[in-house]
Amino acid sequence: MAAEQDHEYAELPTEAPRTGPLSPLPAPLLTGVPTGLPGMRADGGLLRGRWIAAASLTGTSHLLHGTSGQDVYRYTATHDGSGLVLVVCDGLGSRPETAQTGAGLLASYLCEAAAHITGQLMARAPQDVLREVLATGNAAVRRHRAAVLEPLTDSDLASTVAVCWLPLPAEGDGDGDGGSEEYRALPGHAVRVGDCNVFTLAGGRYEAPFPAACEGPANVVTAYLPCEDAARVAEYAPVALAGVDAVVVTTDGLAIDLFDSPSVRTWLASRWSVPCGPARMLDSLRYRRQGSHDDRTALITWSAPVGHTPRLEP
Repeated sequence: MAAEQDHEYAELPTEAPRTGPLSPLPAPLLTGVPTGLPGMRADGGLLRGRWIAAASLTGTSHLLHGTSGQDVYRYTATHDGSGLVLVVCDGLGSRPETAQTGAGLLASYLCEAAAHITGQLMARAPQDVLREVLATGNAAVRRHRAAVLEPLTDSDLASTVAVCWLPLPAEGDGDGDGGSEEYRALPGHAVRVGDCNVFTLAGGRYEAPFPAACEGPANVVTAYLPCEDAARVAEYAPVALAGVDAVVVTTDGLAIDLFDSPSVRTWLASRWSVPCGPARMLDSLRYRRQGSHDDRTALITWSAPVGHTPRLEP
């Protein structure tokens, strides 16, 4: 498919689907905000033997008006090697010059707190552990704001968030077919504030661990961080991993498309059927869908340990 353009610039073609009546894309307007985020970010590689890939694209709603995208992703492994931690944050659009700063701070502080999670604690009280991670990251953002970012308020840095902890096999338990039976039976755990989301992908089918995600609009924000009581506004869900091929953590812009568009679901399931390099991850989010104008961010890990590095096209 030829690249769409009505200005003097060139872009690479994509096979990503187009859904509904669509207008030609105008030239994007870059933000002049000093704290604005890059319009495209992507990663792909191994962390503790598991393949992680991520991509984030600034939405056309921002590119049309020259404002910054507000999605941020982060990932880490716990210091004791018991788990991976995936984090996505989405700054609220009502604060176009500052919310992306809040999203970046929150994602970084949450990863820092989550790195201290131990497998023993997660086995005993996963909900309490993840709520405490949220509370610790929330408090760190509020201290940072007071020390460095006065006169900004909590609402100036407002962000929704999802944090997902996934078990890793104990040292010596991993093998070429996915590790011990005990490891493969362990669940993951997730916590969120607001409308970010978590999906599992198995055989091309998606499941959403958060019950509310299946019962109504995916972009209704009822709470955000930082706030006075992070634990009170947090929503917890176990993440069943038996038979799951991949776990996907997303912001609401992509979650809405997964819920509402069969063609997007099919396209992404196909693209994410194998571990992705960064260019493939970016291309997977280049679909066009009528009404889909928000930032798109996906952070994914695949269940089976990768015994070799996938061949990445130059």
